[in-house]
Amino acid sequence: MEIVLRPINDGFFQELVLPFFTRCMGDAPRALEGMMGRLGDEETRFLCDRLLSTASPGGLSGLEREPWVELVDRLVFQPWQLGDSGWELGASRAGYAGDWDEALHLALMVELPDYPYGQAREARAVRDAFRQKPRVELGLASFIGGTWEPLPQFPPDQVFATQGRAGYMPRQGLAFADWAWRPAHAVADWHATLVRKLDRLLTREVERLKLPSLPERDELLAWWTGRATKPPPLAVVFSGLGPRAPEWIYELGVLCGEVRTAAQEHSAVVSLVTKSTQVRV
Repeated sequence: MEIVLRPINDGFFQELVLPFFTRCMGDAPRALEGMMGRLGDEETRFLCDRLLSTASPGGLSGLEREPWVELVDRLVFQPWQLGDSGWELGASRAGYAGDWDEALHLALMVELPDYPYGQAREARAVRDAFRQKPRVELGLASFIGGTWEPLPQFPPDQVFATQGRAGYMPRQGLAFADWAWRPAHAVADWHATLVRKLDRLLTREVERLKLPSLPERDELLAWWTGRATKPPPLAVVFSGLGPRAPEWIYELGVLCGEVRTAAQEHSAVVSLVTKSTQVRV
């Protein structure tokens, strides 16, 4: 499976989208009417009107599926900005796309100090367990794993799902699904702690390789933190950990770059797990 990360407007998502989905659980027609009054984008207003014209009283089960999925895609995954006539679509940015299992692997390498990334079987067992019972406190890893923080007032998988992996346990303070989001302040927190966590990962590599130091340490940190435009051409880090290990250096830089750019833009982020692909880790 693959994962896509996109930057989104923090205010739009918190002020309009989350309350909209919450209202849709009990009274979708009234929620659609309220959303239409806040939007300046004609195509999105047309989708709301189309859904209203065929809607039955009650929640999401009374809505046409195809236009609902299209509406969700526009509200959740497209960039919005406040204009003179209401909220309008803005310029888009590509975001991040990659193998979900590998992205989770890299995020756990950064976030979990005892993640056994050097033992493939043990690392896979940790990832499989993490997907079934995500740990909210693990920042970027919990986000990539599909955990919601803060807890939403609606089951996210009832809005839409791609793979059907979901859990909604309000009493335990846990919700996870095929898609998730984080507010801008959470992204800023990730960015603020990245250097320390990446340095911790390199210290683990020094210990694993039994080296006095890593000669390319400064170059790696420069790539991962955006101070260099490309990774070092030759590096011993992650050596001996399988055929994909050399690519981890590059992919970790791309993933960290998405966090850095979103933090600089003061954006929230949203993730979506999509189609099946070959697992590479």
